[in-house]
Amino acid sequence: MFNFLVSNKKKDTEFSRFFREASSSEKKKVFREVIRKATEDQRRILNKPITTKTA
Repeated sequence: MFNFLVSNKKKDTEFSRFFREASSSEKKKVFREVIRKATEDQRRILNKPITTKTA
């Protein structure tokens, strides 16, 4: 019902094209880099001194 309101066209982005067309080794390389950066960010956040504000 009401399918005319919804577009079924998928957006073709650089990101979606990469995951369709990249080799397994290329995907693994990207995933490793994402995990490395996320781990760095997480460590930086966890090592931040805790500050408390009181009004």
